[in-house]
Amino acid sequence: MYIFLYVPLFVVVLFSFSATKTTVKFGSFSTEWYVRLINDPNLIRALLHSFEVGFVSVLIAIALGTSGAFFIVRRQFFGKEILLSLSQLPILLPGIIIGIALLMFFVNLNVSLSRLTILAGHVAITTPFVMFQVAGRLQRLGRTYEDASKDLGAKPFKTFFLVTLPMIKTAIIGGGLLAFTISFDEIIITYFLTGTWMTLPVYIYGMMRFGLTPQVYAISAIILVFSIVFIFFMAKFTGTKAEEVER
Repeated sequence: MYIFLYVPLFVVVLFSFSATKTTVKFGSFSTEWYVRLINDPNLIRALLHSFEVGFVSVLIAIALGTSGAFFIVRRQFFGKEILLSLSQLPILLPGIIIGIALLMFFVNLNVSLSRLTILAGHVAITTPFVMFQVAGRLQRLGRTYEDASKDLGAKPFKTFFLVTLPMIKTAIIGGGLLAFTISFDEIIITYFLTGTWMTLPVYIYGMMRFGLTPQVYAISAIILVFSIVFIFFMAKFTGTKAEEVER
């Protein structure tokens, strides 16, 4: 199974250093395709667009997701289970369903497709990941430390920033990294919501429609390395090991 999954990735990286234009036979070693990527203004622009949407959507997702996590964990109210189920829909529903629904929503409101519509779509799918990551940490921590802080005279605002936030910061960081990875790689929803303002995955899809080239392999190899780095940091800031470091 691992061979089936990782051999194609190895082939992508290998052919990104091929000097020939064909993607069937490997030529001599060359970095020509990476040089072309650097000198391609349209691709660099699409890459910067992906970073822009990713960072902004993560900031919004952290604010909304963390607030939602506190509301779900710390409050008891009628319809809580229904709200939890609805919050999972962006994770469970196929991207094409969400993309079409958001497209119809913006079209009915006469909103032009732009970076704002893309940002709205990315926030919708990334917020639940942050919310459930932080909610899981809050459920495991309980309220003992917060109650002790309040007993010592600390105000709720001070208790949050000096007691609660340090204990859940790794969950927030891990959820944010996961949200950024999802936003950076997202293509289906972005494709429905994009106008002339394209992100990197949509731009690569447009390149592939005219045939595979080593240039596509080169950018794929870069994204692969980028994703591996993010996976490393997500592993560091999520799970029980992160909680043990905090204590």
